[in-house]
Amino acid sequence: MLENKTIKYHIPEQGLYLYARMNGDKTEMIVLNSTDKEQVLPAEHYNVLTKENKEGKEIATGKTVSLTENLILSARQSMIIEF
Repeated sequence: MLENKTIKYHIPEQGLYLYARMNGDKTEMIVLNSTDKEQVLPAEHYNVLTKENKEGKEIATGKTVSLTENLILSARQSMIIEF
């Protein structure tokens, strides 16, 4: 079975790691805060991955996440957002 999967990585900045897994029209964006302090990920940093999507769903909690606003991650937090 052939699948068309793509992964895009962003260069880590200030302890924040960001990458996206794409499969067809489904994308999962993974965000990791590797620091011991709260971090803000500006929307401008990840909007190239979200394209025209305005919101996504955080996999762990099922909560809706705005993809047009900065993401705030607590110390050592990770998020998987599907859109």
